[in-house]
Amino acid sequence: MQAADPGWLAIIVLAVVEGVTEFLPVSSTGHMILARSLMGLPASEALDAFLVIVQGGAILAVVSVFWRLFVKWIKAWLQFFVRGSNPAALLLEAEQNAVAVVAAEGPALRAQSLAVVLSVLPFALFGFFAKDFVKSLFSANVVACALIVGGVFILVAERFLSRRVDERRSEEFGFRDALFVGLGQCLALWPGFSRAAATLLFARFSGFSRSASAEISFLVGLPTLLGVSGYEAMKSWQHLDAQWWTYLAVGIVIAWVVAYVCVKTFVAFLRRYPLSVFAWYRIVVGIFILWFFRDGGG
Repeated sequence: MQAADPGWLAIIVLAVVEGVTEFLPVSSTGHMILARSLMGLPASEALDAFLVIVQGGAILAVVSVFWRLFVKWIKAWLQFFVRGSNPAALLLEAEQNAVAVVAAEGPALRAQSLAVVLSVLPFALFGFFAKDFVKSLFSANVVACALIVGGVFILVAERFLSRRVDERRSEEFGFRDALFVGLGQCLALWPGFSRAAATLLFARFSGFSRSASAEISFLVGLPTLLGVSGYEAMKSWQHLDAQWWTYLAVGIVIAWVVAYVCVKTFVAFLRRYPLSVFAWYRIVVGIFILWFFRDGGG
């Protein structure tokens, strides 16, 4: 059965919503549900695939913002293999030098890159074994409750951490931090909680500053989004015709540009202001969704 054509206006709106919300602690899932309902878009496998694969724009945004760091990572690993370092000593070297960015830049960069990759493992394992349960959670009421609970969580965290001094930089992100933030990212399996909110808050509790936590959230999200959107693309390609692939190409570019601006703006915002504004916004949106879907529809 051919999926209904949503039209270019709907595609542009959904791509913009994805770009704005993916890296902000406000839940892209909740906003996508609300946006598609307000526009009256009927459910279809093609549209569901679009909503996941369009996250490729967010991936490109992170690559664009942090490309200098990624080049450093590549150079550090090339240096490691060209010099024939002992692989058995790699983990010890990385952990010992995770914070020695100036004194030992190569080991520190390798540690940081490994930590980012390893941080996705808890999410991947938990998501794999609980995928059926997670799918059963997708409903407007569940998303709304997650938005509200996450908002309260942010308010409590901001109050608890507001007086902390000597906060850590993103360069100090190591393996223990990766495990902790990775476990926190599992909260994103609760639809509406927000992957960005979970990773950002757990990075904050690991001692990182607001802006450093945001950078860690972006980096940790890269392998997660890459895995999810890549898997969905391979699984759903047969549901997408030429028109939907055209929608995806344009949607990814739009989400890329919008997410790039949001990433840069968000980091600058957190250098001056707390996360409380996002907490209150989440609570308001969550209440609105509960009202909007009060009769099981919108």
